[in-house]
Parts: sequence; C-alpha cells; structure tokens
Amino acid sequence: MNLRTARLLEYAPGEIIYRQGARAASAFVLRAGSARSTVIPEKELAGADDGRLSRGHSVNLHNQIGTFLGCEGTLCGHYIETLIAVETAVFVEVPLDAPGVMSTITEDVAFGLSLARTLARRLVAANKNLGSAQRIAGRFTRELQGLCADFYNLIQRLGEDAEGEDAVLQALSAAKRTATYAAGESGGAEVAKQTRRIMAKVVDSSEMVGTRLQLRKGELLCRRGDPGDTVYVLVSGRLSVRIGAEQFGIVRPGEIVGEIGALLGDEEPKRIADVVAEEPCVVGVIPVERFPLLVQKQPRLLINLCKLLTLRVRSFEQLAAESEDALRAVVARFAGPGTTFLADVGALRRALEALVAEQNLPLQQQIEQLQRMEERWQEKLDELHERIGAARA
Repeated sequence: MNLRTARLLEYAPGEIIYRQGARAASAFVLRAGSARSTVIPEKELAGADDGRLSRGHSVNLHNQIGTFLGCEGTLCGHYIETLIAVETAVFVEVPLDAPGVMSTITEDVAFGLSLARTLARRLVAANKNLGSAQRIAGRFTRELQGLCADFYNLIQRLGEDAEGEDAVLQALSAAKRTATYAAGESGGAEVAKQTRRIMAKVVDSSEMVGTRLQLRKGELLCRRGDPGDTVYVLVSGRLSVRIGAEQFGIVRPGEIVGEIGALLGDEEPKRIADVVAEEPCVVGVIPVERFPLLVQKQPRLLINLCKLLTLRVRSFEQLAAESEDALRAVVARFAGPGTTFLADVGALRRALEALVAEQNLPLQQQIEQLQRMEERWQEKLDELHERIGAARA
C-alpha cells in the first residue's frame, strides 16, 4: 500500500465517491463526515446514471472515522457498491489494486483479518435483511452456482489425470471456453482450488496448527447451536449444510466452514446450521485462537478467505437489491440467453462418451457425474419456475 501517493479529498453532500461496477483502483479512509453505500441489480448497471445509483438499495451508513472502504472491490477488480457522501465528507484516497491488497495482507496479517471481519459483518447484516423470497432465491443461486463450480472442478480433475491423452485434453480445451466454465471460475471455484491445494500441503505438516479430521458419509462435522470456536477447511469430499431437513448449500473442496464465528467471536457465537458429510471427507480443523498463526504462515489462505467473503457479500447484497423480483432475477441469471449450462455439460459428456466408444478410455465415472449435473440443473430450474408460478397465482 503506497501511502505516499494518497490524496485528501472532500465531497459535497450527495456526491458519489465511487460507483458500483467501476474499475476499483483506490480504497478510501473516512476522515470526517459520513457516507452511505447503495447497491442496484447488476443487470441495470450498463444504463444506470448517478441518480439511479444513488437510489439503490441502502447497504450501510459509514460514520466511524478511520473506516476503510472499497478495499474488497479491489480484490475482485470492480466496486461492488456505490459510495455517496451523506454530508460534507473528507476521505483519504489510497491508490490500491488487487496485487496491492494481496501484498498488504501478506505483509500485515492484522490488516487482512480486519478486512475479513468487516466482510463477515457485512455478510451477516445482508443475510439478516433478506426477505423470505430473497432467502429462497439465495438457496437457488447457491445451488445453480455450485453446479457451475462442479463443472469447473470436474474439468480441472480430468486435466490433472489426462497427461498424454491428447483427445481428452482437446475435449477439455473446448469445455474451458464455455460460459459455464467461466461462471464456475469467477464464482469462486478457482479460489477454492487454490485453498484446497494449500491445505492439502499443510494439513499433515508441522505448519498445521490444528488437526486432520476424516469423516464417514453421514457423519456430522458440527451441529447447529455448537460454539463457533473452530474453522474448518474442506480438503476433499463434499459437505451438506442443513437446517432441519432442508439443505441450504454444499461445501466443496477448498471452501471454508465456520469462518464467520471465528472472525466475529461473541458477535456470532453459535453455529447456525448442521454440517454433515455427503461422502467421505478430509477436513482441516483449526481452533479459532490458532487461526491467526496459520494465516501468518500461509497468508494466501487469508487472501482467499477475503475473496470468497467478497463474492458472498456481493451475492447477498444483489439479492437484497432485487427486492421481491429475486426469484425472477435468478432465472434471468441462470436460464437467460447468455447461459448455456445444459449445452456445455452435454457437449463435454458426448465428447467423453465418444472417447469411451472409440478408445475405451476409463471415463464412465466422469460421464455419470456430468449426467447428474444435467439432471440436477433441470430439477432446480423446474422447481424455480414452479415457485414463481405459485407466487403469481
């Protein structure tokens, strides 16, 4: 972080400090006055003027001197909110890009933990502000985005196993050019992959400050109401997040469980859901008091955690901005003209089936996984359309 190039700037009431969707090249520190954050649906950004941005869904009011704003935007390349002066406000503008944020976290773990706590608070607040329709939309979003991540992860695993198999690599090359692969990568699958690789290296080494836990299918990792005193990082397998009989999400390798309780401590002291193994799992278990030591040794873990939290905050705040149109917004995002999940998955499945028929390659398991992805995607879209129809009736 280059403080020598920082500038002291004053903004009049109603003036925009930075705009949602704009390239994030600076962070801002509040020195005087106050400002508020707003969010509008991303589908409206292309034609939105300053008036529309200012009338967006109100996310937060910032009036605490020293508040650091816009930093999470630099991690994903663009601001995820609009910041507007409520009264005459003075900010220190600090030029900062994604490499700069990552370098700062690496050099100063306390800064990274502070950023992660800020994002955790935003995530909790956004979740609490969601209405019932928005919560349902959130579950569909996680499910469908997760299937994009599964497609990305399957291609990655196939690529690792296909050394020397030019025909397989050619099929994967075509799949990597699809919108579905890009959606999985940008939705956090690439960050989770990096996290999984880090944890796989340290979970059995002297650097691991926690323990390694192996779960059988159906075994509980943690229960709703348990103390939030542990961070879990899934190394392999799949975990299901449940409240009662209802599934709220899937945890995939490289994703983190329990980070909110660990970051916020007494603010969020209890687990809010059961987490159970959907298949045999290996989990890195880190006591909350040892988490700072691990991220000091492996700062990339903290960088990845901040990225994943930023993606979740953006998703939740977008749902809030959609108001009661949240379900239709999910349809537009995952079944609109630009979405090609079924076509992309089907094309890769047919390519692998041809390789099995022509070269007798051992790809049947991957073909079955792709078939299940297609079936699950169609099931979720059918259920989503049924809910929208019932809401209209």
